[in-house]
Amino acid sequence: MRVALDGWQAGGGPRYQRIASGVARAIERRLVDADHRLPAERSLADALRVSRGTLVRAYDELAEAGLVERRQGAGTFVRPRPAWTHTPVENAASALLRRRLASGRPAGDGETIDLSLSVPAGVDHLPPVDGGVLPHDLEGHGLHPAGLPELRDALADHLTRWLRLPTTPDQLIVTSGAQHALSLVAAALVSPGRTVITGCPTYPGLAGAVAVHRGRLVGVPVDALGVDAHAVRRAAGRAHSPLVYVDSAANGPTGAVLGASRRESLLGTVRRRGAVLVEDLAQAGLTLGDGGGRPPAPLAHGERPATEDDRDPPAIPLAAGDDSVIAVGSLSKMFWAGLRIGWVRAPDPLRDYLLRMRSASDLAPGVPAQIIAARLLTAADAAWRDGLRRALRERRDLLLDLLARHLPAWRAEVPRAGSSVWVTLPVTESETFAHLAARYGVIVASGATACVDGRHHDGVRLSFAESHATLEAAVDRLTAAWEEHARRLATGR
Repeated sequence: MRVALDGWQAGGGPRYQRIASGVARAIERRLVDADHRLPAERSLADALRVSRGTLVRAYDELAEAGLVERRQGAGTFVRPRPAWTHTPVENAASALLRRRLASGRPAGDGETIDLSLSVPAGVDHLPPVDGGVLPHDLEGHGLHPAGLPELRDALADHLTRWLRLPTTPDQLIVTSGAQHALSLVAAALVSPGRTVITGCPTYPGLAGAVAVHRGRLVGVPVDALGVDAHAVRRAAGRAHSPLVYVDSAANGPTGAVLGASRRESLLGTVRRRGAVLVEDLAQAGLTLGDGGGRPPAPLAHGERPATEDDRDPPAIPLAAGDDSVIAVGSLSKMFWAGLRIGWVRAPDPLRDYLLRMRSASDLAPGVPAQIIAARLLTAADAAWRDGLRRALRERRDLLLDLLARHLPAWRAEVPRAGSSVWVTLPVTESETFAHLAARYGVIVASGATACVDGRHHDGVRLSFAESHATLEAAVDRLTAAWEEHARRLATGR
């Protein structure tokens, strides 16, 4: 406690208040645990060179604040606190959330621009749909634990026709986004100490979903062809029945599409090692060209004319080749994150178990968003999907060009799919720059938010789902922020 109170003299106010504040900070920082006995008043007073009366009043202040309790004849003890009152240790993910909350404003001239979220910035791009939000012929209580039948029908058709993943409505559970889907799967399958293998960098939300259940994340390399299948095999060989998380359609931060030979290798590893494969298809259908696989053509009953994106063979989901693969996804990347519509495609026994788990915290997804999502899926024809990919490709190319011209020291990777660019900065860590960039009006995701093995703390993820004008304004601000950051590094500030 004497060490924890170093520097207690600093600040204003009476001495007893300064001592009480120092003890309170020690408790908040968990330097002393619940039920820990504080030093006796006289001994601590002597150590701090104050009177015993000063210490008595400081302890009385702490007791009145509910931080300690006086036990007659035993001493003064730190009181246990409810878990919700504990301040979590700051990390890159919580820092990013804090920056988003601090901005609280939409993008625009003079407003904060958020490039940390790789989702459409509005609804202007959505296909037109007919009808109001709620049809007049709705019947019943509206609680469908697996999701509205109409939406599950539309999702099954979307997965089967457009993503080449044959699916029936009975295989699906509608969730509140892909993070909810992943959290459900993690709650069912991740136990304390169980190994979860993922490419690194990875989807930022994975770490939180695994940490809640005290799973053990193991990162393996990712390159232009996606996750390193040989590294996955080696990691799986050192673990008992691991989970393997793969974002095959587009690596979350980098936009790398999993190569065909690696797909076969991964499926082989999963079968040989008794592993469970979780495939994230949140960005499926957003291929952008430049050597990537084309968006899958629909099946025979929905034939469409060939487009500029139909030159290469489609990337078939891993789940299409093995019924044991659990697939998750959402409509946030394609339509709008505000819908909060995701899905899980799981084998029957697991699907039933997930539904039982879901009922403990969420009886069913909301009906209005599901109705809108079903209508959007029906309205999203071939021309609209081609237009979406074309717009994303143009914005990707614009952002890459702007970065090359204004920030030549940054090394950007060309994403083959998705809606974000992964950039490596010439620094050891990017979190400091991310804080500075927020002061200049741009929120970016630092590499630490997507890194599980410490090798990518020098990266940042930048969304290009914004308009051309917003991207240009963002790069102007990032350039100014980088110049300031470079000056600080040069002067040792």
